[in-house]
Order: sequence, then structure tokens, then C-alpha cells
Amino acid sequence: MKIPIIQKANAAVATISLVGYASTGWVGTDGTVNPTITIPHGELLNITTSSGDGKLHQFYVDVDGNGIRDYPLDLMADSAPPTSTTTLGYVAPGTYTYYDVNYPATMHGTFIVLPPPGSNFAITPNWWLAVIVHGSQTSSTTITVSSVNGFSGTVNFSPPNGPAGITGTLSKSSVSVSPSTPGTTLLNLTAGASTPEGRYNVTLTGSDGTGSQTMSVMTLVFVADFQLSGTTNMPVPLGSSRNDTFRVIPTWGFSGNITLAIAVSQQGPRAFLNATQVSITPQKWAKVLLTVDTAGVQLGDYNVTITATASRAKSHQLVYHVSAWPQSTASPPGPVVQTQSLVAIGILISVMALIMLDNLRDRKRGKQPQTNLQGLNLTKGFQL
Repeated sequence: MKIPIIQKANAAVATISLVGYASTGWVGTDGTVNPTITIPHGELLNITTSSGDGKLHQFYVDVDGNGIRDYPLDLMADSAPPTSTTTLGYVAPGTYTYYDVNYPATMHGTFIVLPPPGSNFAITPNWWLAVIVHGSQTSSTTITVSSVNGFSGTVNFSPPNGPAGITGTLSKSSVSVSPSTPGTTLLNLTAGASTPEGRYNVTLTGSDGTGSQTMSVMTLVFVADFQLSGTTNMPVPLGSSRNDTFRVIPTWGFSGNITLAIAVSQQGPRAFLNATQVSITPQKWAKVLLTVDTAGVQLGDYNVTITATASRAKSHQLVYHVSAWPQSTASPPGPVVQTQSLVAIGILISVMALIMLDNLRDRKRGKQPQTNLQGLNLTKGFQL
């Protein structure tokens, strides 16, 4: 079987694309069915999967070797269709089997993670991505140290190395390793209150006295906050009022009191809130009723601005665009035409048409046309 070489996207990520067929297997870009996938230890894998037969497929690596998909232990890609690209995390050096969740009998192959060259051990985090909400949450991931080439001994860790604002600690600074028993320690990550939102890398280095290995954990930092959501386009007929309910929504675990204020553009409509302070938690949103009244306002467009403040550093605005437009009115009544009048007009038109026809005939015969209608009372009995 041909073993495809995976092209590296960068120094830390490998890529591969597979198309799923229930009857045959996973097909690589070169046509190989169920190709062997090989990546160096310490590299992530970006895998793109799609369905070639219209059936639902889902790629996963059976890390614990029990033939069953075990989340989150096993590496698992997103379902296809549609076509999806998923980043799979780190795995300890070894040989594994990958499958399709729905068609494992035909869709399976070998997944190899090469050991770090020249090293007696490998450091593997259970999670390659850590998420921190500073001020309210600590992110933790288990670090596994596995033996390479039959190594038995102690691996000592240096303090975690992170950027300013990110602090890392270990539950154990050294672990014992043997071919049959890996060592583990817990890495805890926190962010300072002033750490900006963003993406950071934290590295951890271990040494057995003869060599060292370094691994990294990507760390995403978020700030607990809140947001406002409402229908911001608000047409209001002149001389009337309209309501809208907007929501105050917590994000990333925010909890606290929020003060609400309202401002209206010059000579604009009157605006009111049914509450000037709300309290929200991660489990509870707040709803606030806004009323806009256009009585006495001129035709035009105005802004109504809601300002929500939790602290000096946490303030958000929601701007309503109010269009004040005229009230709809019924069309003015038109002239009333009686049915008798319509009949009389119709008869008159018919008689005139007959007279004109007779005149044409008389001209052809050389007679003087008869145009005298005197004595005819065409509208007798009718009122025009």
C-alpha cells in the first residue's frame, strides 16, 4: 500500500484531505484507499473530510484502542457532508487505527505518530487548546509523559513559560516514567485582570538529565462581558408610540449589575425605559422595554441611544434608528354618480352614434344631413 506523505502547513500543523465512501473506505487525494497517515509527535493535524457518496461520515482516531469512539479521549473530526476541516490535537507516539463512525468495517486505516527523534520521552498535553476567562476561570490540562525506546526514569519540568499576563503552575514538577506506565502532571493556566483578549502560547519543558523536550499549549483569553441585542430599525407614525424589547446578554460567564441610560437626538421623540438597572448572571438574561413617542415631532429620522454600563471598563451602546412618518389617511371621497345618470349618458351616446351614421348615409345619397335634434327629449325621466 502506498503511504502518502503529508504536507506540512507550517512547523506545527500537518494537513490531509479524505473523501468518504461507505462501500470502499476513506480515499486520499492520490486515490489511495484508507491511506496510512503519519505525523511527527508534537504536530497538530488539520484534516478535511467530505462525502463522496452522499452518506454521513465522521473520521476519528481510536486513541485508547477499544474500537469505540470515546469522546473526548479519541480524536474526532466534524461530520461530512458538508465538507469540514477540523484541527486534531496531540497524541502520544504510537500506532493507532482511524475509523469512520458509521462504517468502521470498510473505512479504517493506520494512524502513526512518530516519536521525537533522539529523545527518551515525549510530552503530550491532553488538550492542545486552553480557554481562559480571566477573573472567573482557570484552564487546566493534563500533561502526559510517555516512554520512548524503553526509557525508565524521572522527568523534571521547568516552570511553565508564558507571556506577560498568563500564569502557569504544575501540580507536580517531576514525574516517573516507565515503558508500561506514563507519568502525568496537571497544568493550570490563569490570566491577569488586565490581560487583553487574544491568543497566546504557553510552553513547558521537561528534562531527563540527558536531553529535553518542549511542548506548547495554545491559550485563548476572553473577558467576561455582556452585550445588547434589539431591533434597531424602528418606524413610528407621527403622533403615536411604539415599543421594542431589547436584551442584555452575559458573555463568557459575566455576572453583575448594569445601569441603563437613554439619550435622544436633538428635537427628537420622547423615549422611556421600564428599568434603569438590571442584574444578569450566566444563567439569566435581562429584558428591557423601550417606548418611543413621536407626539409633536416633525417628520424625519432620529437616533435613540441606549448606554449600558457595568463598570468604567465595561460599557456598551445600542442605537435605535427611529423614522417618524405621517399617519396613513383614507383617500378623499370622489363625486357620486347615480345609476340613472349613467344609463342616460349611455342612451345619449347611442343616439348620437345613430344620427352620425344616418348623416353619412345621406351624404352618400346626395341628401342634406339631418342635424336638428330639436324636439327630442333624450333625458326625460333622468336626472343628470
